[in-house]
Amino acid sequence: MSLTYNQEFKDPELSKALVARIREKSARPLRIMEVCGTHTMAIFRYGIRSVLPDTITLLSGPGCPVCVTAQKDIDAYVMLARRPDVILTTFGDLMKVPGSGSSLAAEKAKGADVRMVYSIFDALSVAKENPDKEIVFCAVGFETTIPTIAGGILTAKAQGINNFSVYSANKLTPPALAALMETDGVEIDGFILPGHVSVITGPDAFAPSFEKYRIPAVVTGFEPVDILKALLMLVEQNASQAPRLVNAYPRAVADAGNPKARAIMDQVFEKADALWRGIGNIPDSGMVLRDLFHEVDAARKFDISIPDTPEPAGCDCGQILMGLKRPDQCRLYKKACTPIHPVGPCMVSSEGACAAFYKYSR
Repeated sequence: MSLTYNQEFKDPELSKALVARIREKSARPLRIMEVCGTHTMAIFRYGIRSVLPDTITLLSGPGCPVCVTAQKDIDAYVMLARRPDVILTTFGDLMKVPGSGSSLAAEKAKGADVRMVYSIFDALSVAKENPDKEIVFCAVGFETTIPTIAGGILTAKAQGINNFSVYSANKLTPPALAALMETDGVEIDGFILPGHVSVITGPDAFAPSFEKYRIPAVVTGFEPVDILKALLMLVEQNASQAPRLVNAYPRAVADAGNPKARAIMDQVFEKADALWRGIGNIPDSGMVLRDLFHEVDAARKFDISIPDTPEPAGCDCGQILMGLKRPDQCRLYKKACTPIHPVGPCMVSSEGACAAFYKYSR
């Protein structure tokens, strides 16, 4: 019986052959970072770490949007949730992330109207059903979700939905990788680049960083064969000392990405400096609403101004996101910080490195 399209990339024999070639080619220690949180989960779920040679260390990067959301943005969401005139709508991963003094889940338990949605269009439905309330959508995401959020905002404007607004903590991926390479102590020999983001941006979005730092980089998918093929490419590039930026996910990622999605994103949002948890301020790495859409900007609408707030004491989420520590090297891991009682967002999000490590690592 022939393999289905998806099964081909889970083929055990192909995977075994790729592992054998990785072991054969891997001669010196390499530190390879998977940028995307979905890659982190896939690597753990498929047991890829367990079959690699000891020469390869996999690091989880800043590719989980909830994990890199600054503490002050979480505090802003909590502040909005406390308003009696607001229904706050959010993706589920954000619910349990602790702010300075509370979380959205805690506020909901106290009576705040906080609702989990699966897209911004669910939030628009809530706005239509509750014309006497202000509906705020928590926009936390990368290039993968920003075009959809932009489309929702355009829909709200076209339909005259005036009781709807967005608090944007959206971020762009390529500037974060450049910031990592400028951080003292960060040592990376290769990047597994995010497939979902690259569907929108195309591989060329990562070209400026690649040309500057010459670190081998491969865009790939999320099945075992995808990931193992990318790892083999990175090992071979390091061995030959011939770094390249490669698109190994052509079945989903076009060289030009998705120009229509980027056009919608750029129509509604513009670049701005943004604060990343653990990394700090990165120029032109955030996406804020353009002045044309000021009426749906929740930060302006509710005059929100929150100072930078410190991250939880003892939490090493920032260092983990930069590849400076493994989750189990955090002093709070499995002690004060667990999925039931998380201290930092890396233990909360389904794409968080600490959550993945806790679930799959023994």
